[in-house]
Amino acid sequence: MFKNLLIATDRQDGLQRFGKCLADLHSGGIERIAFVHSVAWQDDSIGIPEDITPEIQAQQAELQELLSDIPAGLEVKALVQVSKPVDLILKGIQQYGSDLLITGMDTHNLLTEKLFGSTTIGLLPKLKIPVMVVRPQLIAAFTLEELRLRSRHLFRCILVPFDFEEPRQKLLDDLSRRLSDSAPSQPQCENITVLYVIDPSARRNQGCDVQVLKRKAEADLAQAIEGLARHAQAVQLRTLVRVGSPLKEILATAADEDMTAIATASPNVGSFWEWSVRSLTGDILRRSWHPVLFFPRGALAK
Repeated sequence: MFKNLLIATDRQDGLQRFGKCLADLHSGGIERIAFVHSVAWQDDSIGIPEDITPEIQAQQAELQELLSDIPAGLEVKALVQVSKPVDLILKGIQQYGSDLLITGMDTHNLLTEKLFGSTTIGLLPKLKIPVMVVRPQLIAAFTLEELRLRSRHLFRCILVPFDFEEPRQKLLDDLSRRLSDSAPSQPQCENITVLYVIDPSARRNQGCDVQVLKRKAEADLAQAIEGLARHAQAVQLRTLVRVGSPLKEILATAADEDMTAIATASPNVGSFWEWSVRSLTGDILRRSWHPVLFFPRGALAK
């Protein structure tokens, strides 16, 4: 699925610890990894600007020290510059030809995000590749042994919340293409669970028999995943229908079914329209403790 990672870290989120897991990432099919870190600097226009070259060199050296144990066959780079985080991440993606960005984001709500900002959410509309969003608290809590195990299985079991809308249909098509291109001898993904949640409180479902809705959803899901089943024959593929609040059931299923990541897509997350049209995908990104493999509009347009 993915071979060329860009890991964006502010050195406070713990993502630099992936530098101690290079052999494990490589064993999971990764061939190239770049770490990027932007150094914050503001010119207050008072006096002579301070030369921060020594600070950049020191942080570059510290990052390189983490990347000292590089296995054969894996290419590793580190980029430290004075820049806005979003600009440096986009530069790194272009410079290294990355096919997946890994970044951290704290749990929060939409209002807090609009008031105080979020580098990750602000980045999403500009991305043309998928991004895996992880919780810094989770990475910090892992022992090195646990993080190495997770590094080997980043994409092992993926939960795909599905609602038959176009962005999620395109997501299945994209997964089909990526899995068909994967090497059968070194599969990154072993299990995909496609989940549909029936919300009894939704207007379209009020007054309907839940069992009838479940049977119809199961039949529609079986048809929706036909393309994925053809191209991902080495992957254990299954469908699941649950009843309840969509966000609650999605997060519960990820835990109950032992998923390593939740994959989803939306054109609205991080855009102006999210203020007026609530996004379930946005809620997943902001509240899930499982890593979220998000496909922005630009990544699905290929």
